[in-house]
Amino acid sequence: MCDTSQLPERRLSEFERCSSVKGCAVCGGKFGLIRYYSWRTALCSKKCVDRFRTRRERDRRWLFRAQVA
Repeated sequence: MCDTSQLPERRLSEFERCSSVKGCAVCGGKFGLIRYYSWRTALCSKKCVDRFRTRRERDRRWLFRAQVA
């Protein structure tokens, strides 16, 4: 069920549900001494945290525009 090798890059929902996360949800990189979290998503660096938050904000704005239209 949790075979991350077959997951596409943009589909994070299935990847986030896996209990054994082996890499960053944004870039797929290895975790260092510090692991960052944003909305229960494990991230490897502050750069990836910023990218994740930017993507989430962009998606939120897009959904708002879709609801208005």
